[in-house]
Parts: sequence; C-alpha cells; structure tokens
Amino acid sequence: MIRIPQHVNELITYKPGKPIQELRRDYGLEKVVKLGSNENPLGPSTKAKEEIIKSFDDLEFYPEPACIDIRNKFAKIFDTEKENVIVGNGSEGIINYIFKAFFSPNDELITCEGSFIGVYVLAQAYNVACHKLPLTSDYKFDLDAILSRIDEKTKGIYIANPNNPTGTIIRKYEFESFMNKIPSDVLVILDEAYFEFAADLTDDYPVGLEYDYDNLISLRTFSKAYGIAGVRIGYGFSNPRIIEALMKIKLPFEPSIMAQAAGMGAIDDVDFLIKTLDNNKIGLEYYYKELEKLGLKFFQSYANFVMIEFESAEQVNRINSELLKRGVIVRPLGAFGLPNCLRISIGTEEENQICMKNLSEVI
Repeated sequence: MIRIPQHVNELITYKPGKPIQELRRDYGLEKVVKLGSNENPLGPSTKAKEEIIKSFDDLEFYPEPACIDIRNKFAKIFDTEKENVIVGNGSEGIINYIFKAFFSPNDELITCEGSFIGVYVLAQAYNVACHKLPLTSDYKFDLDAILSRIDEKTKGIYIANPNNPTGTIIRKYEFESFMNKIPSDVLVILDEAYFEFAADLTDDYPVGLEYDYDNLISLRTFSKAYGIAGVRIGYGFSNPRIIEALMKIKLPFEPSIMAQAAGMGAIDDVDFLIKTLDNNKIGLEYYYKELEKLGLKFFQSYANFVMIEFESAEQVNRINSELLKRGVIVRPLGAFGLPNCLRISIGTEEENQICMKNLSEVI
C-alpha cells in the first residue's frame, strides 16, 4: 500500500458555497441569487470575452512558456519592467509558486486566522508550519502580533489587504511602519485580490506596486473586479530576483492561451471596471443602510462584500439555512475561523434588494 504523508491525509478538502443547480433541485426554486463567492454580478469583462474568442484560433499551440506578451503589456501599463511581473492561474496559483520556490523544510509562515483559506491549505500541502494569529477585535490583521512572532524559522508572512472575508484594510502608515520592521530575509506576501475596490473607496490604501521593498511580492487577480474567475488568471509584482525564482518553478505552459488572452483584454476594459466599481459603491451603501435598519453589527468594507457579526454560530447557521431555502446564497464563515459571522457579496441592484428583503424576513 502506498503511504500517504500525514500532512496530506489531514488536509480538509476545500468546500465552496452551495452550487446553484443543487439549490434549485433541493428546494424546487426557479430563481437563485448567488451572493456567496464575491464574484462580479455584472458578468465578465466584454474585452476579455472578445480576446478569448480570438484565442480559439491558436488552441492547437502550447502557450508561450515565459508569458512574454502579457508580462510586457502589464509592465507597460503599470510603469515597471517585465522582469518585475509574474502571471499564474489566479493569484492563488502564484502563491503556490511561492511555496515551491522559497519554502524549505523547517521554514515557517506567519499570518492571521480569519483570512484566505487557500493559504492555510497550501501551507499544509507543502508541510509548512503556519502560525495563524488572532485578528484584532475589529477584525484587522494584527501587525504588532505578527512582528512579535517572527523568529529564525520565519520565511514568509501572508497578509491580505483588503482581507477576505472581513473586508478590513491595513492603511498606508500601518503598512509602511510594518514593512520597515521586517527582517530583509523574510518574504512578505501581500495579497491584493480586491485592490481595485479598496483603491476606489479610500485614498489611504497602500498599493503594493508603489513600494520598493526587496522582500515584498504583491499579488492581484482578474477573478473579482473583471469578472473572469472561470478562466483563472492572476499576476504579481516583485523584484527581478524573486520573479526569476518563480519563473523557474512555474509549470511551463500556464496560464493557458485563453487565460492570457482574457487577462490582456480585461486590463484594457476601463469602462467595465468603472461600471463594476460604481455598482459596488452603490451596493455597499445600500447594504449599510438596510443592515442598520435591522440593527445588525457589520463592518465597513473595502472590497465587494460585507461581513456581519451575529451572537452565535447557531444563529448564523439558522439564518444561512433559511436563506438557502429562499434561493439566496451567502457565506457562513465557520471554515474561515469566524463561526459567528456571515459574508454577503455585492450583487446587482435587484439581487441586493432580494437578499435584504429575505434577510429581514428571516431575522
């Protein structure tokens, strides 16, 4: 019998939200509103779709391994060099590269609980000790606690800004003070999956690309603001030495031709991005207003979702169950380590109204 390593045996398979098809079947529903996965309610970027269709003519070919065209394009748009740019199968794909390239036996990662589950899973998959420190009382990354936990085994620190699922951010002065205290041999992985929303909602957001720290890599994705989660394309920025190491261990032919085409189209789709950000602002304000009417405790968000805190996990589970029966999918956060919290994504105006109406009735 083949022995499966203990750290793999103990992995818990990622459990996404309830699929729409399953919900329709289980409860005999015609209409389902999915607000559980932070997807773009406006659909995919138009220019991304156009470029995907054009790429069909080249599907018999392998993708160009170094992804030169898309890296050159991103370098030009973001005023940097190709050697500072990495692309992968979503930002999570690049995090996978980071574990492969930089973590050795006995290396450790520091992060906080109540953040992106994918990082915890990857750390365990690579048998890397992952120290998950508590969030602050207002659900922010506890930078002081992270600094105090660093020791000789610390190889990396993971920070999501904005954080998923809390929607909270680290502000400029906090980030700069933190980075100035980090040892130069500790890699800071700054996950900016929701940066378009945060940069639109506040001027006090520290954009990773604007800093010149040699031990920083900032990651972004097209899955949220550009609505192409289904093709898996993400990108990141760091110094050439780090990018070169990631390029060495990256699978030669990823991302796919279609994914690279989608990313190149989406990054040009300014009109679509503006519509997305406008819809998000309107949706957030509507949620805040309705949640205040209901007397619920929620937290200001700098992403495309709102987190609500309830009195108990039992209350969260009951509300989630009742909403599912009514065809509204939201996300209970027990798997994130926040069992008394619920996350609701921003939808279209109609979807938001349906969600709040049903939430009010359930409560």
